[in-house]
Amino acid sequence: MFSHEGLGLISIFIVLLLCVLAMFIHPVHALWSWVQRRRRRLSVENTRREDKPYSR
Repeated sequence: MFSHEGLGLISIFIVLLLCVLAMFIHPVHALWSWVQRRRRRLSVENTRREDKPYSR
């Protein structure tokens, strides 16, 4: 096999490797950002609840 024939295979391998890597990283990143947004929203709600005086 000549060297220029291997370049195509190497580039296809690298692209597929990046796709597989993204396939695993994307759901983990989406879950982590959802957890961070939820934590932030809950902390904002808790601070609002603590700032409100009791209505008695």
